[in-house]
Amino acid sequence: MNAYHRLRPWTDIESCECADVKGLFLVDLLSDNPIHCENCRREVDPERIGLTTEETEAIAHWYWAANALYRLWLLSGEYEMYAKERLLDPSGEVNVEGRQIAQALSAKLPTRLWFFHDSDDGEPTACPVCGNPLNTAVKWGTGRCDACLIQI
Repeated sequence: MNAYHRLRPWTDIESCECADVKGLFLVDLLSDNPIHCENCRREVDPERIGLTTEETEAIAHWYWAANALYRLWLLSGEYEMYAKERLLDPSGEVNVEGRQIAQALSAKLPTRLWFFHDSDDGEPTACPVCGNPLNTAVKWGTGRCDACLIQI
């Protein structure tokens, strides 16, 4: 299986149909592709936006771990707290790697990592990385930190 196929949307219903993709989110919406359009939040085929094989493989590698942690948290079993701690840790491997990928992709298209938060903990008001107030002028989620490439 080639790198593009690993992250290609499975159906047209899931695919972004925007004329131009102007920005991206790296987010786990329980699909096989974490690359989502910032406008419609649907999946974006990596080939459509000209990602290289290396960039696509890096996203797939990161997503494998991020998705595993997210699903462990969803199971609400003995690993729930462990997974939540890992997903909330801005210095943890999955978040550091996700932000690095977002930074690299931003050379082509503005990209933000959709940072995990548990709605049971209330709405975040500050960036989990730098602590600055979130910009709440967002279409999706609670806010964003442009300096840290985070969307919540």
